[in-house]
Amino acid sequence: MILISRFQKFKIFKSDAAPFFFYIEIFPPGPTAFKSQRIKALLEPIKTNPIMPLPMRVDRVFNGGKSVLIRPRETITFSFMEDLVATVNPEPFLQLGIEKLLYFTEIRAFEKFFVSLPIERVNQWWASTNFLYAKLLRLEEDFSAFIRAYIHTLVKAKFSEEDLVGAAKNYCQMVADICEKRMKENTILVETSDEETHVKLYKEKILKYYKKRKKVEELQYHPELIDIDVYNIVDREFSIVGEDSKSTFDDIKFWKKKYIPLLFYDDLLECMLQNLKKLEDGEEEILDPSLLIEQNVIIVRESKEFKALNTDDFSWMKSFANINFESTILLIKSTLKQYYSTIKLDGPMKF
Repeated sequence: MILISRFQKFKIFKSDAAPFFFYIEIFPPGPTAFKSQRIKALLEPIKTNPIMPLPMRVDRVFNGGKSVLIRPRETITFSFMEDLVATVNPEPFLQLGIEKLLYFTEIRAFEKFFVSLPIERVNQWWASTNFLYAKLLRLEEDFSAFIRAYIHTLVKAKFSEEDLVGAAKNYCQMVADICEKRMKENTILVETSDEETHVKLYKEKILKYYKKRKKVEELQYHPELIDIDVYNIVDREFSIVGEDSKSTFDDIKFWKKKYIPLLFYDDLLECMLQNLKKLEDGEEEILDPSLLIEQNVIIVRESKEFKALNTDDFSWMKSFANINFESTILLIKSTLKQYYSTIKLDGPMKF
């Protein structure tokens, strides 16, 4: 048994608020990109799970440290076709997203420290994360828009029995367009206790140097660190969060932290452009949206039926106390146990 030391932790910056959320991927994680058979075995149970963390905050999970879950202030709902309405059910959405995050944390922890992820660290991470809130309106709006784009393309294509590959191309292009627009505008809203203002995502600097005895000028982009206030609302209800609730935060403890919003858009743009290239090259093994529908992550109803639903059930402003980490950790252990038993039979252990 490999014991984990309290000194085995990823290096982090205390000033980093570490905000994160999830987007919907169209391709399964490619095991061919990894040489390790252990990693390939771990990717197998999550190959149909399309919910992907962004960014992949394995450092905070493994360290048992704080991070900030981005929470859309409005329910994510979208009308499509003639009379259908789709809404995202936050709890199963987060369950699948955190499941993927825990698997990748297991992979990175073993690569870095040769240890497995303990449930104690996961519980510590969620306990210190679940009641933190930061006002990140633009990211909230954009992640909601990314998910609505998925409904508008792939979910609609599924119900219309249309080409899913063509729908996937449209989805990736829509997300890429949003990211490119934000990066081109080079501005984002900052909401702190002091003010609301727009700041730049990055600064442009011209680097001058000599190359082969010739003077060269190169335009470089430097991401900006943006200030945010992180509130601990453990003793309050999430219902205090809203566009008109500024005064309700006056007596709540908060910390001044920083984050780099450009990374969200830059990383996601790169993912979408890679997906578009794979689709153009003929890669058609895309993830079917059926899993999300079958597991009630995306709930589709006729308009009249949807009106009868309680929209509060689909709010992101709650504690998500029913999210289960233990089942995922047990499945990781079971997967590894099966893997090790296989390689012992076949020959020397390969990592």
